[in-house]
Amino acid sequence: MTETQENSASAGAQGFPDSIGFGFAELIALLNLQKGEEANKSGAALRLEAEMKETTLISAGASSLVARGLATVVEGGELAVSGPVAAVTSALTTSAKRVQIDLLTADHIDNVLSVESKDFSILLQPRAYLSWFAMAQKPELSTAEANFYIVRKHLEDNPSGGAAISLLEGKERVRLLIKAEDAAWTVATNNPDGTVVDENSGLNDAEVVKRIRLIRQD
Repeated sequence: MTETQENSASAGAQGFPDSIGFGFAELIALLNLQKGEEANKSGAALRLEAEMKETTLISAGASSLVARGLATVVEGGELAVSGPVAAVTSALTTSAKRVQIDLLTADHIDNVLSVESKDFSILLQPRAYLSWFAMAQKPELSTAEANFYIVRKHLEDNPSGGAAISLLEGKERVRLLIKAEDAAWTVATNNPDGTVVDENSGLNDAEVVKRIRLIRQD
């Protein structure tokens, strides 16, 4: 089967559900709808880099998408997606920016992947067995604000925890470390060599969003 994406003009206008769950084979099939450097980078960010070219997984993912009603097979045996699934596919295969948000507690690390393309901004969160849940970013927020919203909610639920934000572009990853202290924030920069610099305490929400924009290179 040859997988190609249906470029639906209505994809962005259709209502996006709260979240859509995708198995890892389904994501591999979607990433292969529009092959290229950006799709490969997204595959690496989704921890699927090694499986991207496995034809059995591509076929299995395509079959699963069709069985779940998330894709259709059109003339010539090609896979077509539309609506929210097309939006997720477009974001992953034409990404301008991928940002990883690490949500830390004393005994656990969770992650959120923020993916931004020219037309779509989505958030993805991993679940068991390399599955991911995708959701649309709130349109009234900038991407940096949406990233901060995730961190703030995590630290409201886990006051003793922390968070880290890093841009997954380029060879070196610099992380912005964030902790909540009383009614303010403490942030610092974690360099690739492990050094922690530029620590600032007593910051308000707007000042943290400004630091997030810097780490994201907005």
